[in-house]
Amino acid sequence: MAQTVTVRGKVTSAEDNSAIPGVSILVKGTGRGTSSDANGEYALEASPDATLIFSFIGYAPQEIVVGSRTTLDVGLVADVKELTEIVVVGYGTVKKTDLTGAVASVDPEQITKRGPVSALEGTQGQVAGVDISNPSGRPGAGFKAQIRGQQSLKGGNPLYVVDGVITDNIDFLNPQDIERIDILKDASSTAIYGSRGAYGVVIVTTRQGANVKHKAVISYDGYYGVREAARLPDFMDGDTWWNFRQDSFITPALLANPQLPYDSNTGNNTANKDELNRRISQKDYTDWPALLMQTGNQQNHWISASGMSDNKIGYALGVGYQEETGNIVHDKYKRYNFKANVSHVLNDQWSAGANLNMALTDQEGGSPNAMVNAFRMTPLVKPYATDRPTELLIQPGKDGAYIDMTSSVSPLVDMENAKNDRRTYNVLGNVFLQYSPAKWLKVKSTFAPSMRYNKQGRYFGPNSEGRVGLLGMADLKTTESFSYVWDNQVSVSKTVKDHTFDLMALYSMNLFRGDTTTMSANNLPFNSGYNNLGSAPTADQRADTGFGKYSLRSYAIRLNYSWKEKYFITLSDRWDGASVLAEGYKWASFPSAAVSWKISEEKFLTNVRAINHLAARVSYGLTGNNAVDPYTSSITASRQTYYDFGGTNAGGFAPVLGNSQLGWERTSEFNAGLDFALLEARITGSVDFYNRMSKDLLIKRDLPLEMGHAWVWDNVATIRNRGIEVMVNTVNVRTDKLTWSTSFNFTKNKNEITELLNGKEDIVGNKWFIGQPIRVNYTYEFAGIWQESERELAKKYGQLPGQARVKDRNDNGVIDAGDRTVIGTPMPTWTGGVSTTVTYKGFDFSASLFTRQGVQVYSPFHEEFLNWDDRGRQKLNVDWYMQPNNVTQTRESNEYPQPKNFGPYWRTQAGVAAYKDASFVKIKNITLGYTIPAALLERSHITSLRVYGNVLNPFVFTKYEGFDPEWADSEYSDGGIASVTYQFGMNLKF
Repeated sequence: MAQTVTVRGKVTSAEDNSAIPGVSILVKGTGRGTSSDANGEYALEASPDATLIFSFIGYAPQEIVVGSRTTLDVGLVADVKELTEIVVVGYGTVKKTDLTGAVASVDPEQITKRGPVSALEGTQGQVAGVDISNPSGRPGAGFKAQIRGQQSLKGGNPLYVVDGVITDNIDFLNPQDIERIDILKDASSTAIYGSRGAYGVVIVTTRQGANVKHKAVISYDGYYGVREAARLPDFMDGDTWWNFRQDSFITPALLANPQLPYDSNTGNNTANKDELNRRISQKDYTDWPALLMQTGNQQNHWISASGMSDNKIGYALGVGYQEETGNIVHDKYKRYNFKANVSHVLNDQWSAGANLNMALTDQEGGSPNAMVNAFRMTPLVKPYATDRPTELLIQPGKDGAYIDMTSSVSPLVDMENAKNDRRTYNVLGNVFLQYSPAKWLKVKSTFAPSMRYNKQGRYFGPNSEGRVGLLGMADLKTTESFSYVWDNQVSVSKTVKDHTFDLMALYSMNLFRGDTTTMSANNLPFNSGYNNLGSAPTADQRADTGFGKYSLRSYAIRLNYSWKEKYFITLSDRWDGASVLAEGYKWASFPSAAVSWKISEEKFLTNVRAINHLAARVSYGLTGNNAVDPYTSSITASRQTYYDFGGTNAGGFAPVLGNSQLGWERTSEFNAGLDFALLEARITGSVDFYNRMSKDLLIKRDLPLEMGHAWVWDNVATIRNRGIEVMVNTVNVRTDKLTWSTSFNFTKNKNEITELLNGKEDIVGNKWFIGQPIRVNYTYEFAGIWQESERELAKKYGQLPGQARVKDRNDNGVIDAGDRTVIGTPMPTWTGGVSTTVTYKGFDFSASLFTRQGVQVYSPFHEEFLNWDDRGRQKLNVDWYMQPNNVTQTRESNEYPQPKNFGPYWRTQAGVAAYKDASFVKIKNITLGYTIPAALLERSHITSLRVYGNVLNPFVFTKYEGFDPEWADSEYSDGGIASVTYQFGMNLKF
């Protein structure tokens, strides 16, 4: 055994030579170690051939062999990656600590480790101020993103920029191909995109080729997952539903004449009552959802190669395949991806490159009514005929002399007689040429085209829902679009002593054109699907076409200035001219200004070791939006109509009124922020306050009847969004074996309309009110169920016990329009997210959650399953009100009314039944992975290998009773059911 010696020394910061206490000093390969004291000094027994490992949070670890030394002083170098990160902004990049605007970045590892189907899903709950939601649980459903609230009455989406190419969304990208996502939130950051950045900008950078000489890296990232239905709503069982059905027949009899006879067969209104009675007595019920549900699956495979050759050609190639099968039969999604990226440094002055992304998506939606009817069907009906057990019933509720309950088509029949298929091609790319005649000057021209083709075919055959006894019908719609952006920019970067100037000038042209063709046919003579519409009678065929074309021309300039790396100023302006707007209103200017002060660089903080970075930001900017279709500012003759011409029915075209003064929506925003990194970057984050005002918003303005036109587009409204965003990242533990980090974000946004027609005139028909959010629930306020003890008071309001009661808000003794009020909003009061990651040796564990609170929605699910007027379909399992009778039990309820006696204020959006709290906390994913030690992989020439298991959406905490609160406001047929997915995957590099 080698002789040991006492090694002494002092650990200091290499930057300022200050002592670092608490540094971990370990003898490599053993469990022996110590830590530095308050003066940074240490003493440790070690042999001359031992290696000491010095590590401390915020510094790069060092390994040093003892050798013959007994004194070993070490200077640790700061390793604060958070402070050196480069973020992508419009038409350039900037060091994160030099930012003057509100920009957030998402690490690709945080996206891919969640096993998402889309990039937005992987970003969900990770960025303050960015509300990402899923409108459906069905395979291939596109996620929606909203940045800092809704600011237009028409709605709107962020601008997506993929490798410099502008696109409508990023659903077509494979998440494994994403290098980083940067989100521009405030107006000073987005103003450089002018009118297109009004709703925020999401900049996506896909994996690129190496920019220095590098051997080829071949990688595979993939997973396979099983998707199980989860958290199904609590529907009535057979006994409870039969009780409800009987009550729904007894109630009208009691209300008409309490003396009318009724017995235990009430509700069994068929000629042969024995079969239904047998099913009830023997509890011979059918679980209809189980007949259409299945175990789904997910898989994603991405293979790529990247590097740089000896002659400075950087390249990246990738192919991917994704598939998702839903939990309802005939619900499937497939996507094929191909990407190629190449860049070449031609010489010291010239460089060029090209990038191509292609995607083919196939989506099989099946019957839109099969899932609906699967949950609608009562447990008392069966899929096969009672007296013909091998014959599949078209309408199980109409089983000859045995059952007579509902005319809904069997989902087993409907799913085989209806289709809803979609195929989409996305192709986008860019080519660039850059010339640098001097180190401080760059001239770059980029041409970025994008093409999209979508084909959707729907077929409703004989015996599908709504087609019983009829021939089939089908329609086919194709949409084709092409656009390009041609950017030409000049960049100047100069440093003069303590002054740094970065100037960018831009000239840009953007063209878009789109074509649509819709064909439909009725009374198809045979089951031809949607591919033989010409087989229908000529009179039952129809064709429609559409065309749109617009262009945008832009000039922009931006100056970034810094002094002593402490004070930063960003000034920019962009001039956009939009062809869709009226003459004299086409051009607008969108200036912005932002300043930042690195407080941590001031002398009074340079010796405060607890503060690594502290910067204050203030910005103000203008953006715009030309949110109208082409030709809206002109009078067009595009609406076919019929009129009386001298007693003869004549056909013609009615003009659609245009607005010759139609102009830009304009948004101004003030933002104040604070960025910080504390305790050697153990705590980092930002806080932002913003106030965004959107004016001259475009709406359809109603016109007097005498005008001959119902409405016209006009700039009339003003909306304010203001709020606070907080993001905090912490490194809780970091040793050579164990690390634990967490990330928190919180957003509170207040959305309100401040002006409408004539300044302060509400538009009640659209549910737009001054001082309220854009989207509100406007109806009566639920006050319970009228009880028998309140009969006389109910009578004064023209109601009966058992009916839904609403508040008489103005106490005038009647329920009228004056009693309607805003009862809630589907827009969240606040949102947030938490994620945590723990690594120990080769193991890694991570979990994340996100929440949307203060959400109230009109729920189509509840409108369907709390329909107390219907007595032939399934219902949500709730306790309802029922007066005394001699067949069923008396029921008391102050929440759900009496069947067939629910009153005038229960159903539809004008009622109270379907408005529900849809706030939730969702555990998004839980992941456990293991990275194989490199020593075990050397012989196989594998650079790295990680295997992992992942669970998606395992838990949801909510009061909502439907399938999933995240898509609670979606149409019942579109929303789909909730699920939990179990994935196994690997990350492999050669």
